Amino acid sequence: REYEAWLETGVVRMVTLAPELEGALDFVDRAIPAGVEFAIGHSGATFEQVIEAADHGVRQITHLFNGMSGLHHRRPGTVGGCLADDRLYAQLIVDGVHLHPQIVKLSVRTKSPARSILITDAIRGAGLSDGDYEFDGQVMAVRDGVSRTPEGGLSGSTLTMDQGLRNLISFSGLSLQETLPMATSVPAESMGWEGRKGVLAPGADADLVFLDADLEVQKTMILGRIVYDAR
Repeated sequence: REYEAWLETGVVRMVTLAPELEGALDFVDRAIPAGVEFAIGHSGATFEQVIEAADHGVRQITHLFNGMSGLHHRRPGTVGGCLADDRLYAQLIVDGVHLHPQIVKLSVRTKSPARSILITDAIRGAGLSDGDYEFDGQVMAVRDGVSRTPEGGLSGSTLTMDQGLRNLISFSGLSLQETLPMATSVPAESMGWEGRKGVLAPGADADLVFLDADLEVQKTMILGRIVYDAR
């Protein structure tokens, strides 16, 4: 009943869930026709359960490797299923903390740039100085730019998308032309927004970020209107 109320608002576009939980796939079957995309995350699903979720229409992975059972050579687990199934887009937090640079490189090679999505998982402390930041009743301590729970676990990031893009180029060894779609057209495609978001094309939304030669943000445009100018 709670989920039905969410769907009735018409604002839900993506839900992260653990497909092994009772009722999860029933929810997927109900919500996909309502225009909701699903991502596997915060999950201990087996390899087989990941594949079954993809069979039901789940198409994404929330922050690959983080918040899910890891990869074992005899028990592929959640990570193994996410890497192996080509139907799934993998979201990657490329801050150099959540994922080792070589894991980023390996993941992009395995999934391909066409199925890899650059995300930040940023908290409200992103772009700000070290300190304590609250979200939904939880305090996250940012020290040396890394956000952690009081118990010491990672909790979101302070990564910005432009820094993530620079990191992605550095970690993967790929060019700007090869990595940029992971922040633009690939996530748009994963949400069913191809042709409208993430591309420079007639009829697409004029949501643009202007970068200089060092890939630093100079201007931001939303629906054709400049909302930020660094000058």
